[in-house]
Amino acid sequence: MDRRWYTLPIIVMGVLISFILAMMFGASHYAFGEVWSVITNLDMTDKTHQILYEIRMPRVLAALVAGFMISIAGLVLQSVTHNDLSEPSILGINAGANLAIILAALLIPTLSFVSIMLSGFAGGMLVGLVILSVTRSRSPLHLILAGAGISLFLYAITDFLVITNDLGQYMTFFTAGGASGQSMGNLAIVAPLAIVLVIGLYFMAKELDVLLFGDEMAVSLGQNRGLYKWLTLVIAVMLASIAVAMVGNVVFLGLLVPHIVKMIYGNMHKYTIIYTGLFGAIIFALSDMFARVFNEAPVNAVIAMIGLPFFIYIIKKRGGQYA
Repeated sequence: MDRRWYTLPIIVMGVLISFILAMMFGASHYAFGEVWSVITNLDMTDKTHQILYEIRMPRVLAALVAGFMISIAGLVLQSVTHNDLSEPSILGINAGANLAIILAALLIPTLSFVSIMLSGFAGGMLVGLVILSVTRSRSPLHLILAGAGISLFLYAITDFLVITNDLGQYMTFFTAGGASGQSMGNLAIVAPLAIVLVIGLYFMAKELDVLLFGDEMAVSLGQNRGLYKWLTLVIAVMLASIAVAMVGNVVFLGLLVPHIVKMIYGNMHKYTIIYTGLFGAIIFALSDMFARVFNEAPVNAVIAMIGLPFFIYIIKKRGGQYA
């Protein structure tokens, strides 16, 4: 067995530990024994059990699943676009999903969670395709500038709709990020879908490896470059858009985690897909926990404390590529 798999049990244990810690700490703190009792011997007549099972557990699980999806989406976008700065929020996918969800909420106030996910996917996919089409023969800098510019424009439209239609609660949720307000029902929809999408990506790990070498190498190896490029992009946008529907606009996570994983495990996707998802789940769950501890601070602020210095590090280290 490849030695890069040796650390997998440790990382999985890290996911379990982050789940326990996130269950214990927040606006209200609970002892390990209380959390363990909910997991092993649930009693819905107990008020503490009710709170932990119906409110905190869905939030923690949603944070784990969303962190898993956003991080893998960032990894795929970086690989397919050959751009180390690609991630859902930078490419405008989050902004497109955000606007589409707000529009859907205005048109159909009683929108179901599945409809919200579909709206987010449609908006994220449309914006992502527009940006990638406009900048496909340009430098990575053009991709970043186009994504930033279109994102600002879409956020301006979203702000206008929110202000004129008294949807402040929506805007607070989507801009701050966070896993509050989730339910086991939502997770029952999202988790299986996320697993299926990631399994699909994992089966295309070798194709993603080939795409890393560039278009000419892919063609010389007989790869149907266009098919695999767009198929993996669609899956990445689906993962990112569904995550936006769950936890709002989360920044830097899709940029930060893939780079950490690639520095440790290299670029082969049969490793990076799994480890990126697990690292992302840990970081987002713990970030959401710290946000709760500090009186529901924005999760994006917590992630940015880590992500922004790392963003600057990437620019400094590989700045020549973006000149």
